[in-house]
Parts: sequence; structure tokens; C-alpha cells
Amino acid sequence: MKAPSHKPEDLDVELFMNASAYFVAKHYGIRLGEVWNMTSHEFTESLGFAAAAERIKAEEMEAATSDSKGKMRVAGTDAGQPMPFSN
Repeated sequence: MKAPSHKPEDLDVELFMNASAYFVAKHYGIRLGEVWNMTSHEFTESLGFAAAAERIKAEEMEAATSDSKGKMRVAGTDAGQPMPFSN
């Protein structure tokens, strides 16, 4: 596999279209055939909405992860408390 090129003549448009169609199909839970039957406008809108939804979901997961990192504690590490199941 070679590194991607930014020259227009080296871009694999078919690969980008197939990947985008798969992304739309997976996001909406539809068959690839349904994606290929979309009009250009429907496909463009669907791809944009799917990408935005995935970005929002990723940002929310990142925020939840960073919030929980500071709050996590391991049971029994507080010197003032007995170890769990130490009775």
C-alpha cells in the first residue's frame, strides 16, 4: 500500500464513493442498493447528516470519558476506609 497522494489525478474516486455509500448504509441501517438508488441530492444530504451525527456522538463520548477519568476510584484505596470484603 502506498501513501495517499493529494494530486487530483491520483485520487481514487471509486474508492471514496464506495466508502461513502457504505458509511451511509451502515449509519441508516439500509442496504447498499438503497443508497445507490438515491438521487445525488439525497445521497449528499444523507452523507452530511450521517457524518454530523457521528461527530456529535464521538464528541459526547469523549466528554463522558474525560469526565469519568477524574471521578474513578478503586475500592479500598482510601486509607480511612477498610478494604472491601475484609470482614
